[in-house]
Amino acid sequence: MGKKITRGFTILALAALAGLCFLYYGNNSLQRSCFHLTMDKLPPDHAGLRIVHLSDLHGKKFGRQNRRLARAITRLEPDLILVSGDMIDSHHDDGSPFVALLDELAGRYPVYCSLGNHEQIVRGMIGTDRYPRFVERIAEAGAILLDNERAGLIKDGITFGLYGFTAALYHYSSQSTAEIWEDAELKLPFIEERIGRPRAGEISILLAHNPKYFQEYAAWGPDLICAGHIHGGIIRLPFRGGILSPDRTFFPSYSAGLYRSGKSTMHVSRGLGNSVIPFRIFNRPDLSLIILEP
Repeated sequence: MGKKITRGFTILALAALAGLCFLYYGNNSLQRSCFHLTMDKLPPDHAGLRIVHLSDLHGKKFGRQNRRLARAITRLEPDLILVSGDMIDSHHDDGSPFVALLDELAGRYPVYCSLGNHEQIVRGMIGTDRYPRFVERIAEAGAILLDNERAGLIKDGITFGLYGFTAALYHYSSQSTAEIWEDAELKLPFIEERIGRPRAGEISILLAHNPKYFQEYAAWGPDLICAGHIHGGIIRLPFRGGILSPDRTFFPSYSAGLYRSGKSTMHVSRGLGNSVIPFRIFNRPDLSLIILEP
């Protein structure tokens, strides 16, 4: 009897250890993905623009000073790094892990950022300089923050318009809130009021943290949209995708990868870190490369 009990405890201990190893690997091992997008606006002889899309770091570190993440990005040889928000965590983070990543990249690539809901939460906090200090530090490290702003980038004679759109915090409300209060849903006029319209003749790229409003972004008219926020749905299931979004919607419509509507394509990053739910299952941290080709 004693041997059976001992064997049972051994099996339970090994199962628990295996589960912990599975969680550690699934939350700390980067998964690289590559997406090729063809665009009519690119001339036939144009070498594809290589974009690394990052989102939702939430203060996480991959190695000391985020060197492992920086090395992984460098190996992808990007022309441009786009960051679609929540690189800081409003609960406990001052943005140092993201600044450390920028320092490790040492200005080798242009980096453009937009704001997520966590940066906005920190911005609204009273009695702390976390947000202005964070903005100051990422600027010193060479990143450009687009807070309802546009930046132009010219590569091989092609003009790329980069737009960072900042939704209001109430646009992150749950569906039940939206049913009560109509303004909780993001609409096209709000986007146009904040960032105008895409300019003619450019390839327009919109950084917009919350992918829930893909159809509104597509109506605005960008060629490419980069979003995050959903963390891949926390747990991913075969043939179903992500299970849960931060606004407590089960099986969100846009949880990871590419989506198309009209002339617009949206890439949703599964993100790098965690927030309220501190784990991922079948959903490793996401490092995505997007290659724009003729």
